[in-house]
Amino acid sequence: MSRNISAAVALLALLVAGCSSGRGKSSPGASTGSVPVTTTTGPATTVAKSTSTPTSAAGAQPTAQSQRLEAALPMKIQEAAAAVAADRMYVVGGYDSARNSSSAVFVFDGTAWHPGPALPIAVNHPGVAAIGGDVYVAGGFTPGGTTNRAFVLAAGSGAWREIPALHTARGALSLIATGGHLYAIGGRNGSVQIAATETYAPGASAWATSSAMPAPRNHLAGYLDGALICVAGGRTPDSSAAIDCLDPSTAAWTHRATLPTATSGAAAVVSDGVTVVAGGEPAGETSIVGDVQELRDGVWSNTPMLVPRHGTAYAVYRGRFWMCGGATAPGFQAVATCTSLVA
Repeated sequence: MSRNISAAVALLALLVAGCSSGRGKSSPGASTGSVPVTTTTGPATTVAKSTSTPTSAAGAQPTAQSQRLEAALPMKIQEAAAAVAADRMYVVGGYDSARNSSSAVFVFDGTAWHPGPALPIAVNHPGVAAIGGDVYVAGGFTPGGTTNRAFVLAAGSGAWREIPALHTARGALSLIATGGHLYAIGGRNGSVQIAATETYAPGASAWATSSAMPAPRNHLAGYLDGALICVAGGRTPDSSAAIDCLDPSTAAWTHRATLPTATSGAAAVVSDGVTVVAGGEPAGETSIVGDVQELRDGVWSNTPMLVPRHGTAYAVYRGRFWMCGGATAPGFQAVATCTSLVA
C-alpha cells in the first residue's frame, strides 16, 4: 500500500510541474513592442502584423468592451491623429520618442503597418480626417510654433498637396468630416484658447467660419453622433467634463452630457448608441484617466482601459475603435501600443 501512495504522490508532482511550466507565457500573436521602420525606396515593406486574439498587456482578461491589443505602430508616437480612408487607417504626425515633432505617416491595411508618404512639415497635435478616399491634415504645433497650414493626400497619390490654410492657427484641435465637409473645432494658439469653428469643402478657395463652441478649449475628443458633431472634455485651460454637439444643419451647439471624470487628450466614439470616452489626463498632467467612460441610456459607467494612456490617435476601423500610440504616463512618455474595442 505504501508503494501505491508513493506512486500517486510522484504522479501528482509530475502533473503540477507540467502545469507550472506553462505560466508566464505571453498570448500568441500579441504585439506590445515597437518595430523599427523600414526605409527602403522600393515598395512599402510590412513592419507589423495584427492579432485577432483578445489579450491583455498584463495577462488580464479582456474587459466588457472586448478590448484587445492590435499590431503596434512601427515607432513610439504620441499626440498624433488618425483617419480611415479606402479601407486603410492612417496615423499622422505626433511626437516621436525623443519628443521631436514628426512628419511620419503610417498606414494599416488590415494586416500590417506600412510607411506612407511623409507630411511636408513635422507636426504634433494635428487635426486629421478623411472624405472618401482622401486624407486631410490641418493645424497642429510645429517646431516654429502653431500652424494654420492644411494638406490633402488624394486617393492614389504618393504625395501630400497643400490646400487653403485655416483662418486661425490652432493645435490640439478636432478635425471632423461629415456631409462632404471638414470641421475644424477648438484648439489653442500659444496661450489663446479657441472656440471658433471653421469648415472646408474640397476644392474651395478658403475655409468658412461657422458657429463657435459654447466655450473655447483644446485637447478635446471629437466624434460623430449620428448627424451631430460632438466634442468631449478638453482644457479651457482647466480640465473640462463637457460634451457639446454641433448640428451642421442649424449651426447650433447644444450641451449633450457631462463626463463623470473631466479629461483632456482622450479618445471618443459613439458605438450602437453608447457614448464612449477613453483615457486622457487632467489639464495639469498629474495623472492618467485610466477608464473607459460609457454613457448608456443616460447612465454613466466606468471600465478600466486595457492600456491606460492619453494623446492617442483614434479611428473606427473595420468595426472596432482603434487607439494607437499615446503616453502611458502624464505629460510625455510615447508608446507604440495599439488597442481596440468593439465599435
